[in-house]
Amino acid sequence: MPTRTDRPPASLLVLAAVTTALVLVTSGVVAAGWAGRLGDRALSRADRAAGGAQVVTGGEHDAAVFEVGDGWTLRPRGTSIFYTDAEGRIRAGLDGAAVFRDGACAAGQGASNRAFAGFGRPSRLPARRTSRVLARQWRDALAHDDRTATTHEAGALRTREVELDDGSRAVRTDVGLRITDPSACEAARVRASVVSLETGGWTSSVVLVRDLGVPDALDDADAERLLASLRPTGR
Repeated sequence: MPTRTDRPPASLLVLAAVTTALVLVTSGVVAAGWAGRLGDRALSRADRAAGGAQVVTGGEHDAAVFEVGDGWTLRPRGTSIFYTDAEGRIRAGLDGAAVFRDGACAAGQGASNRAFAGFGRPSRLPARRTSRVLARQWRDALAHDDRTATTHEAGALRTREVELDDGSRAVRTDVGLRITDPSACEAARVRASVVSLETGGWTSSVVLVRDLGVPDALDDADAERLLASLRPTGR
């Protein structure tokens, strides 16, 4: 899928509508997150886990980690994958995301990949509410197509409680989209998944967006392993 990878200008850092909906962090902390300044954390941004997996951490309020395997590249903090609306305003974004098959489309211009994953903004709301709000945000962002000036068909949000690999209980929301008139770099179907975990005072969420139905897509089993690897720090 084509993506926009950049460091957004300061005027776009706060994402006011999202901040209001999720009652997230203060605008100062949100801006710091987009600028790449991190608080003290128990883990560096990516450590090696058993089997060579990379352990990915979020911002200072994300008391959780998840793992990615082979084929993933980690973006540095301060580099964001983001989607904009027709007016150029950021609708959804991830800072320092992990990218699967980076540069997957040689025929396209700009960044391309088959999947990306990272931490959505931490929330003080319960896991179910956080998961659905973030999934709706990503659904709407992915549905808007700058290239064709159209809106892609999006399915309903599907939300359920899940048990993660370490036994923690979390809430997962999935949504699928059908891409109208896909370009040479686009898959005809895309899925966004959000798994939200309450970590004591904050709710952390891993967001996974991936292409479906193309030969070099992220395998379903690998996608499930990534989402289920979300866990509180220290475990």
